[in-house]
Amino acid sequence: MYAAPTPTPEEARDSLDQVSASRHAAAQATRRPVWIDAGMSITIGAALALGPGGYPVAAIAVLVVGSLVLTIAQRRLSRSHGQLVDQKAVGARMLRFAILFVALFVLLQFGPSNWQPWYSVILGAVAAIGSFAWLRWEDRYRAGRLGAGDYHHDDQL
Repeated sequence: MYAAPTPTPEEARDSLDQVSASRHAAAQATRRPVWIDAGMSITIGAALALGPGGYPVAAIAVLVVGSLVLTIAQRRLSRSHGQLVDQKAVGARMLRFAILFVALFVLLQFGPSNWQPWYSVILGAVAAIGSFAWLRWEDRYRAGRLGAGDYHHDDQL
């Protein structure tokens, strides 16, 4: 009978390191393209700049059309679909969203009494930068969890 050779501890550790590196590389390869996040952030920033500026219909149109175009582009061009939906991921997502929401809420509540164009530009810029940071943070979190194997196959939507 043929006896399979038993790997040494160093060989076993190297094998596990290779598997871990392969899993991390695969998770990084499935990340969402940066231009999609940038486009969505610019769309959000433009909509939030137009709304307080007295153009609510234009703000809604920019938001709807931009979101629709970028969602279709993401579905067609992205290498991975779905999100982690376990309690750990949902809690982390809500915490990150709360940081952005509080900043935008404060800016919207305590603006100048009469409309000022500089205020709309600042609001749009803060919204665009904050939403870009939030979207990239979300994507990095998802890739990190997938790369570490820190999920159950039923936890993806």
